[in-house]
Amino acid sequence: MNSHEQPVLFSVDLSGCTAIPVLAPETVRATFVAALESAGATVVEAVSHHFPGTGLTCVLILAESHAILHTWPETGTVNIDIFSCSARLQSRAAIAELARAFGAVDVSVQEIARADGHPPSSDRRP
Repeated sequence: MNSHEQPVLFSVDLSGCTAIPVLAPETVRATFVAALESAGATVVEAVSHHFPGTGLTCVLILAESHAILHTWPETGTVNIDIFSCSARLQSRAAIAELARAFGAVDVSVQEIARADGHPPSSDRRP
């Protein structure tokens, strides 16, 4: 992670996802990985767990930090968190791609600046 970038967490709720109830868990996972990679992420490891008859949780360890996805097929809901310390990762592009791929009717995004223990960039010395 680049310590000179302000860490940011994107907390995303996708609702009305028409594709989620019909997609196989492996397809959801592959779509999640592909969206993050196309947005500039380097996926170090992907771990997922399918809850039989219900949803999927997928955790991506990224060189830039991490991303997590939870699906609720019974309600057509997907929750996503993308945490990164790198401006190279275009999180909003990944979110837009996932919303499109999952057929989301509504997209709610919260962008939360996170502390990394460094002083604000204007106070940093070269």
